[in-house]
Amino acid sequence: MFKSNLIYKFTVVTIILIILSIFVSVLLQQDLFSIIVLSTTLLIFYLISVLFINKEVVRPLKIFNYFASETKSNEDNDESNNFEVKLAEIKKVNDLISDHLNKANYNSDIKFLFESLVMLSERLSNELNTAKVFKINRNEFLGNVAHELRTPIFAIQLSIETLIDGAINDEKVNLDFLNRALRQASRLKELVDDLITISKFETGLRMSKRYFDITEFSKIVINELKSLAENKKINLILENNLSEETQVFGDSERVKQVFVNLIDNAIKYTPESGKVKIVLTETEKHINIDIVDSGVGIPKKDIPRIFERFYRVDKNRSRDKGGSGLGLSIVKHILEVHNSTIKVESEENIGTKFSFNLQK
Repeated sequence: MFKSNLIYKFTVVTIILIILSIFVSVLLQQDLFSIIVLSTTLLIFYLISVLFINKEVVRPLKIFNYFASETKSNEDNDESNNFEVKLAEIKKVNDLISDHLNKANYNSDIKFLFESLVMLSERLSNELNTAKVFKINRNEFLGNVAHELRTPIFAIQLSIETLIDGAINDEKVNLDFLNRALRQASRLKELVDDLITISKFETGLRMSKRYFDITEFSKIVINELKSLAENKKINLILENNLSEETQVFGDSERVKQVFVNLIDNAIKYTPESGKVKIVLTETEKHINIDIVDSGVGIPKKDIPRIFERFYRVDKNRSRDKGGSGLGLSIVKHILEVHNSTIKVESEENIGTKFSFNLQK
């Protein structure tokens, strides 16, 4: 279908008006001079209108179309996912638009179009920055996963190879190597389970929330971890400041993961004969939970990063203690789904306190 531009349409309309005017003038028996004056007036009006439309509408729209095309070409350019190049090009286009707006004197409607294009370009820049960060995080995450998986797999492989090479017949060491392989297999399973849990949270894991007795719940969790604390001669204490049968609203299984992860960490990083305390207090709408230990503490520079996946304050020491490196990340995800946040206070060689709340 033929698509005409604005000037062409206006020209056609003007010619039709001139012809109609002449025809009406003839019908009304106007003299020739009047007809010429009318036609000339319409022609002058046409020329002025064309200049006006060209200046105020056509030319600005052509310039707008050029900038829009430049912006779109940067959006569509997927070569090697070079985000830095794309962002630089979009910034360049934005600067050109801003500079052009400062020099040009457009009417408010056209100016609004250019400002809208700048806003869209800035939104595109933000999306590219987000994609850039996501790509970096994804690559870092995949690298961390590969590294964390490699360690137990290598240890299992080494133990099995040693057994095959003859250690299987040596009663003094065969069970030792089998136990080593079993421990690493358990660590591998824990890592895979935590990865699955993280994946579920990120794809929108549904929670089974209901009311449950937080005091009784805390006692059950502490009882399950009591033997772990006793092995290190650590005093595991529940300080309950709640009224009887105080209930909270949440997914008890997921909240248990939070308690177990935090208390288990507290026990791991508290020296022998130390103390781990779980403190329950209440406000009008929430139950506050503090898990306080007398452990090694966390350096201030590391506190903002401890909830990142696989982040370890002391990598060698942390791996010796076991764990997948995903525990605190899972804790953060669970509490976010419960509309809660976790806070950390820590001082090296004195201890650490993790605090969060649950809705009553």
